[in-house]
Order: sequence, then C-alpha cells, then structure tokens
Amino acid sequence: MNFQDLFFILILISFLLVSIIKAVYWKHARLLYMGVIAQRYSNQYLREENAFVYRLDLITFLLMIINFALIIVKIETPKSFSAVLIIFTVLVSYYILKHIIIALLGQLFKQKDLAKLTVFFSLLFDKTYGFIITPLVLISHFCIFEVSEPILILMLAIFILFFLLKLFWFFKLGRSSFGLSSFYIFLYLCIIEISPVLLLTKAFFY
Repeated sequence: MNFQDLFFILILISFLLVSIIKAVYWKHARLLYMGVIAQRYSNQYLREENAFVYRLDLITFLLMIINFALIIVKIETPKSFSAVLIIFTVLVSYYILKHIIIALLGQLFKQKDLAKLTVFFSLLFDKTYGFIITPLVLISHFCIFEVSEPILILMLAIFILFFLLKLFWFFKLGRSSFGLSSFYIFLYLCIIEISPVLLLTKAFFY
C-alpha cells in the first residue's frame, strides 16, 4: 500500500464519519456546530449529557484529527508510514494533554464547571473547522487540477477566522459568565491555546 492508498482510505473514513453524523447524529451535531455563532446552542447541547452525545463527541473528535492530519501530510509530505503515525500521535497527544492541564487547573482552583466549559469550547471550534473543511481536504488530495495551493490558503483563512472566533468567545464567556480578569483570560489563551499552535506549526512545517 502506497501513500495515495493510505490517504484515500483516510478520506473515505472521514466521509464515512460525516455521513454518520448527518444520518444519525445531525439533531445534536447541529447544536454542537451552531455553538460557534450562538451560545444558546452550546448551552442546549451541554444539557444533553447521555451516551448518544458522548458517541457524537468521539466521532467529531476522530473526524477533526483525521482531517487535520490530512492537511499536515499534504503540506509536509512525509517520507514513511511511521511519519504519518507520528503526526496522528502528536495531534491526539496535544488534545489529551490540553484536556488534562485544563482539568488539573479546574481542580486546583476549584473551578470544575469552568474547566468543563473551557474544554468544550476549546474543542468546539476545532471540531467545527474539521467538519467544514472535509470537502476541501478531498479536493486538495485528489483533484485532477493543481489547486492545492489556493485550497490550502482557503483552509488557512477559515482556520484563522475560527481561531479568532475562539479567542473572542473565551474573552466574552470568561468575563460575562465567570467574571474573570482579562489578564487571566489572556494568560490562558497565550499558554494553552496560542503557544501550542505556534509550536505545532513550527514542528511540522519548518
């Protein structure tokens, strides 16, 4: 099996996950993805704590990881299957580590509800971005015309938009819902959200 076969299988899995979301979980997935533009959808989704929602969380997480990895391998062009595995491992480890750090901070400062919301909103924008770019990932890998560069630029523009939205929502929720100081919110964003993205970008692309 060559790289093109591997990427084709990954994209098939990606589209299978999208199909499952649309066919089985769309009522809840719509609430999840609409949460990036209106908090009431996020609040309604968070009230739905059951096995159905937990499965959707796992599916959307897998979709996000696969699509992010496919973007990275398109830019980085790894030379071996082990390099592709490393990309997946780094991405999954990053999100698990972020979750652990936020949970520990919540325990330390006795802010478990805040920690839970932080994890949710941190993943929300990444998951939504991962869902939206699915057709762009397919085009970038298998289009018969050379459109990789404009497609990657478009995906970068969408990523920046979602990242800015994430920063805005963290400031808004932190100040209005929990009365947090802008300094502490800014400190969190720099350490937990912005710095890891910059480090991952440097590790993969430079």
